[in-house]
Amino acid sequence: MTEWIIQIVQQFGYLGIFLMLILARVLPPVPAETVIPLAGMGAATGEFNLLLVALAAGAGSAVGELVWYLPAHWMGRERFEAFLRRHGHWLTVKPEQVHRATEWFARRGGVAVLLCQPLPGLRTLISVPAGACGLPMAVFLLYAAAGATLWSLVLAGTGYLVRVGFPWIADWMVPGALVLFIVLLAAYVLRLVRHRRDNRRAEREGISRSGG
Repeated sequence: MTEWIIQIVQQFGYLGIFLMLILARVLPPVPAETVIPLAGMGAATGEFNLLLVALAAGAGSAVGELVWYLPAHWMGRERFEAFLRRHGHWLTVKPEQVHRATEWFARRGGVAVLLCQPLPGLRTLISVPAGACGLPMAVFLLYAAAGATLWSLVLAGTGYLVRVGFPWIADWMVPGALVLFIVLLAAYVLRLVRHRRDNRRAEREGISRSGG
């Protein structure tokens, strides 16, 4: 699959990078981001400009995330809160925290959108509460594009450095990303366990009070 993505980028240049990142956000399994380090290598030979690669990728990523943002925006906050009350335990959100959490996201959710851009899966999922909680589309696009551009600059810069004589950097990319994923997953599992433990304790206390 990666080969035809590379061919499109080679044929259409920055427009190809833009279109492939849209596709990667609409269909997360598509490995379009693999072209960014390769484009960074091309920047080392003068084929691409490093900054323009990052800007094209960042813009494409932000536009692609609209596919997830817009349906949630149309769904609205009330239905989103109702969904969280039913299934929020998987997100370690208690029912009494739902309204407070959506209030926070409506005011400051742009920061969360920005910080999630380097994280596969989360950068797509974060578009849903951003839309449902009424984060303005212009603000969403600004933060999504900024975060994706910075991350794309890191990826492209890595490809550039590998090409100019620092191949050991590439050896650390995959292990580093794997360690980050494991840490985040462990933190989530720990939070989920504590959340369920607190819920059970609250239920027992409620039962003992009602029985007394």
